[in-house]
Amino acid sequence: MKVCAPKNTYTLPDWQAMSAWFATPLGQYLLERERVLVRESLSRRFGYHLLQLGCSELLLHQDSPMGHKFSFCPHPGMQTAHTAIASAEAIPLPDESVDMVLLHHALDFSQHQHQLLREVSRTLIAGGHVLIVGFNPYSSWGLRNRLHFRHQDSAPWNASQLSTLRVSDWLKLLDFQVVSVRYGAYALPFNSVRSIRYTGWMEEFAARLNWPTGGFYVILARKQVLPLTPVQKRWRSLAVPVIGLPVADQAGRNLAATHAREPDNNNEDSAV
Repeated sequence: MKVCAPKNTYTLPDWQAMSAWFATPLGQYLLERERVLVRESLSRRFGYHLLQLGCSELLLHQDSPMGHKFSFCPHPGMQTAHTAIASAEAIPLPDESVDMVLLHHALDFSQHQHQLLREVSRTLIAGGHVLIVGFNPYSSWGLRNRLHFRHQDSAPWNASQLSTLRVSDWLKLLDFQVVSVRYGAYALPFNSVRSIRYTGWMEEFAARLNWPTGGFYVILARKQVLPLTPVQKRWRSLAVPVIGLPVADQAGRNLAATHAREPDNNNEDSAV
């Protein structure tokens, strides 16, 4: 069944350009390292339904142990291996219906990034997870994105890159708890196999230390369960508070004091 949304998150040229770019040497280099980090996060999360929203026809949810994995495509005719046609800004799913959402560079090419995260929060169950893959603006990849004046419309250098701090702040406003932030792809963004090999000589060392200068990041966040505030019952205060003695002891002492104040009629009769 195809579900048509009123507006699309990406333009059709971006979708086609990103699908073609991932087939280049630089795109394959990036995708290989993204798959490693995504696989580590997905393999440890269990549930029933997983939704992927991306920027191309690639699917990265195959390694998830969840039983039902599906994705949405924003454009007719591009839904190869996708479940339906729908916009990520208006997900046609009921509230709290999926256990995990995977955003593969979805925020980078979204025209309404806040709305996209709100839709993710709405469809996730309490305790569900969102996995966000995005370009890192504080890296050589981000620098090339800012200095790419000549071909502004060529993907992926026309992406609206967001920092991990900004994405984390937006997630906290939506009652998400950031579980982990990972980085990858430390080679310079030159579309050449030789350049990637020579500039990525510190790849393994930097990835082990999780340096925040990688070309992409992977943020794992959990939707928090809001605690219920119990309604406390107000106790009615006693007219004469009794402190220090149980009720039975206090009643016995009051009775003894009453007898002590009454005259002893038997003693008076014997005296007469």
